[in-house]
Amino acid sequence: MTALDGILSHQIDIGRSCFGANWSPDRVAQAPGRIELIGGHLDYNGGPVLAAAIDKRIVCTSRENGQSQVRCVFPDFDASAVHELDPRKLVDWNQQGGPISPADFARGAIAALMRHRIALRTGIDIVASGDLPHGVGISSSAALCVSLVLALAGDDISQSDLVLLAQEAENRTGSPCGTMDQSASVFGQLIRFDGRTNQVSPLAVDLGEHEFVVANSGVVRNLATSSYPERVRESRSALEMLRSDGFPDLPDLAALATSDLVSAEAVLDGHPTLRNRVLHIVTETERVEGAMTAATRGDWEQFGGIMTAGGRSSSDLYGIGHPEVDALTALSLNQPGVLGARIMGGGEGGAALLLIRTEAWPAIADALSSGFYRPRGHDPENMLIRCHLAPGASVSIADQDNAPVQRDAFA
Repeated sequence: MTALDGILSHQIDIGRSCFGANWSPDRVAQAPGRIELIGGHLDYNGGPVLAAAIDKRIVCTSRENGQSQVRCVFPDFDASAVHELDPRKLVDWNQQGGPISPADFARGAIAALMRHRIALRTGIDIVASGDLPHGVGISSSAALCVSLVLALAGDDISQSDLVLLAQEAENRTGSPCGTMDQSASVFGQLIRFDGRTNQVSPLAVDLGEHEFVVANSGVVRNLATSSYPERVRESRSALEMLRSDGFPDLPDLAALATSDLVSAEAVLDGHPTLRNRVLHIVTETERVEGAMTAATRGDWEQFGGIMTAGGRSSSDLYGIGHPEVDALTALSLNQPGVLGARIMGGGEGGAALLLIRTEAWPAIADALSSGFYRPRGHDPENMLIRCHLAPGASVSIADQDNAPVQRDAFA
């Protein structure tokens, strides 16, 4: 049984317990999580990011219910809570503060589809879950929004439109995310994402005997309630200051040349926090270009070194470090066979991303288990996630045996 088979089987059980004994899906939408290899916090600053879809995903199975409401259940959070959503009451819906529930992402997806006048499957039952951990920094919220949009859309939509709809759905919950996470989930494999143009460029790479590992620190993070919104505001403040004093035509912070850093630092004199943010953005932009060259020629030793440098800059200059993630990263870098390690995602918890030689995995896993996880009471089996690059989001029509039959979902 594949991982997807297991998710579908569990979702059918949940659907039958919540929606009736004969419930079975007529549509299966799935979207992968992503790992951000290099380019921390560059997307909303106009810079490039290397990101990859992974073989862990969020799946939304659905079936028409003959009613006018959308009913959702999210078994990863509560297997028995059925959320009944009336689309007529969700026109222009936006979260008005407070904690975000999984159903809020469905509300956001419904509102986004209606705003853009895309046909909505109004009378459906949805079960949404997966094998993508939450609060780790591998974009479970983006994957959930992508899969919800695919489940709810009555019309075929383009990949580019799917990215924007999923972003809007998440923005409506109060999270000011860009489109990098959604782009990686929709397009799949390894991509170069351009934060200035939102252009996605696939990269063909051969990892050979190397792989990426997501090492969960055990510190749960949330994009909307972390300092991510504050970092966005700081970046905008720095950009406004630079535009008003010496750089009037600067489109974004990532466009600032290294040769202009001295002048930029003079403008930001007296604002050390903003200076550090800008320094990270400019140097991280250079690191992405170097990493892309290393990846395309298969130089994973160099790539790992660039990853590590980017992580240190993210933690020290951009201020998104966390003591637990820093400790996990340091321990990882001391292990033979680890080529690079960095804090991943928005930071302030979540996970470290490791680049390792596959042959060294057993020894690395043992070292992290004994040196980090077991002393903290964590089960290493649930904390270390070996990642393989994966295709992007898809939607399928389920056959009479509940097996997904792939179809082209994109216009």
